[in-house]
Formats: sequence, C-alpha cells, structure tokens
Amino acid sequence: MTSIIIIGATHSLSDATILCEYFLQQSVDTKVITVPSTIDGNIHHKYISSAIGFDTASRVYSQFIGNMLTDSASAVKYWYFMRVMGKDPSHLVLEASLQTHPNVVIISEESS
Repeated sequence: MTSIIIIGATHSLSDATILCEYFLQQSVDTKVITVPSTIDGNIHHKYISSAIGFDTASRVYSQFIGNMLTDSASAVKYWYFMRVMGKDPSHLVLEASLQTHPNVVIISEESS
C-alpha cells in the first residue's frame, strides 16, 4: 500500500480531501495523510489540537520585536515599526504583542 503525505494549510487540506475522494471513487489503494501546518494560526477544527508553524513563528516574531524594543529604549526620539507578514497575520500580531507588550499595536485586517 502506498501513501501520500500532504503538509500545509487550508488549501493543502482541501486538496487532500479532493484527492482522497478521487482515490475512493477510483478504488486506488493509496492513503492520504495530512499534517496541518500554518504560521497564520488559521486552522481550527475540533479534531486538530494545534498546527505546526504558528508557535515557532510567534516565538521568532516576539524575539525580533523584543530586540527592537530594547534598541528603541535608547533612542527615544525615533519611532520603530514592525510589520508582520502572512495571509492572516492578526493571529501572529496578537500573540507577539501579548508576549512583548509594545506601546501600540495596530491590527488592520478584514474580518469575515
């Protein structure tokens, strides 16, 4: 028996579902295994306790922000801005701000 392992976020998990349904219809003896992985923290399901990637990304962003906060303490006349990139960055922004306690946090993202 063969297996396919798909690691990824929402699109990858959707593709895995379609592939699995196709294999069932065609009687293909291949198992489809998915590993949820996202830095955005946007995978939520009662059977998925956590996804790899978010914890590491939030830790790294928090370290960068903490370093910037340390640098900015000695340069009081300057403003420092950090932009967190991602598909749904508000999860990362919120987690990093809870860990680093900056003066101001702006989360500008459309909510659906």
